[in-house]
Amino acid sequence: MAETITVTYFAALVDRAGCRSERLEVAEATVGGLREAIAQRHGPRTGDLARLSAVLDEDRLLRDDAAPIGDEVDLLPPFAGG
Repeated sequence: MAETITVTYFAALVDRAGCRSERLEVAEATVGGLREAIAQRHGPRTGDLARLSAVLDEDRLLRDDAAPIGDEVDLLPPFAGG
């Protein structure tokens, strides 16, 4: 059953997605399901960056595709810096 997730993008993902936040329909409410929905909506380049990104769900930082997610998450790409 499809679910709707609100995702907020940060850094390079804002540029790639063309928006700061959006609602996505996902086949399953998991990190992998979210990444797949992003790739389908925004193309393979954005999908590749989403696969390298961590998902912040409340106070949990998730990277495992099988990890379940809530209905509002942040997507954090790798950041450079010191």
